[in-house]
Amino acid sequence: MQGYDFYIIFVAVIAFVTGLLLMSSPKTLIKAGELFNRVYNVESVVYTKRVPFGFAYIIFGGILLFILW
Repeated sequence: MQGYDFYIIFVAVIAFVTGLLLMSSPKTLIKAGELFNRVYNVESVVYTKRVPFGFAYIIFGGILLFILW
């Protein structure tokens, strides 16, 4: 489990910051989402390649659940 500590902490920090922004200043979170969508055009990439992204989310989510179990 020592090899995955960084990733778990990274995901936890992102979740914590996102939760704080949702409760304290949701407009900032909305603006950040709009900025990233403009810069990276994330939605079109995810939707055009939805099957590989779907499998990746399922696999990595399962791995994370296995690690935390």
